Amino acid sequence: MTIRSTAIRAVAALLVGAMTLPLAACGRNPLDVSEVTGPRIVIGVTFDQPGMGLRKGSQYSGFNVEVAEYVAHKLGYAKWQIVWEEAPYDQRVTMLADGDVDMVTGMYLDKNTADDATAMADLGYDFAGPYLDGRQDVMMLAQDAGDVHSINDLEGRRVCVVTGSRTADDLNQALGSSVTMLEQPSATQCTTALMTGMVDAVSAEAAVLAGMAASADTAKVTTLGLDYAQGEYGIGLKTGSDQLSARVKAALADMKQDGSLTRAYVRTLGAVGYRP
Repeated sequence: MTIRSTAIRAVAALLVGAMTLPLAACGRNPLDVSEVTGPRIVIGVTFDQPGMGLRKGSQYSGFNVEVAEYVAHKLGYAKWQIVWEEAPYDQRVTMLADGDVDMVTGMYLDKNTADDATAMADLGYDFAGPYLDGRQDVMMLAQDAGDVHSINDLEGRRVCVVTGSRTADDLNQALGSSVTMLEQPSATQCTTALMTGMVDAVSAEAAVLAGMAASADTAKVTTLGLDYAQGEYGIGLKTGSDQLSARVKAALADMKQDGSLTRAYVRTLGAVGYRP
């Protein structure tokens, strides 16, 4: 069995419940005036995460970017009609609420929230998906990682997390005050903090760390596969975007059904070594 065929088999687990909703319920014009209208669609993504959402010059790549492009196409927008906006973790909900973006891909929820209807209603945005299973992991310098076999082995160490990410909550639930957390605005800055000795480890979503490790000096850093908390990715929309949410969920179901999700995975997350 080739690596490529293994990746294609594995991607069956990536889409974890996106369901086709009947578009007829949306009426003749599924996008009403309170949702996406006009000649452009504004989509928020990360700009610094290889494999997930990365900007190089005027080019954008990554799994979340390809998901966004597919959904935008299903909504009637060509690639040239997409306006990309950087969406840091700690600004996403505000960007959606203020109408600065029409949607944000790569919104990450922990499993407990995703399974709790009350918690979902209190998010501050609408969640369309999920389209990808996720988990929290840890990255360290390879020379320091030999004695870390579980999340508890990080006790007493300095760990960098991205400001506004779910990781800080998950790490706090796992270790409480026994770990010292340093927040940085991006995964890139956390990786720099690790490489320069400011911290002993970086904790983030496993898919994000796979891309960071692949783009760093892989002889120096390693991901540990601790998988200490589970989550899932979807698309964030402004609260009350019922019609748009229905169309986005239908687009995600189509993306799984026609094989586009698998192909996007192989080109992006599969290429940086992330396995579901």
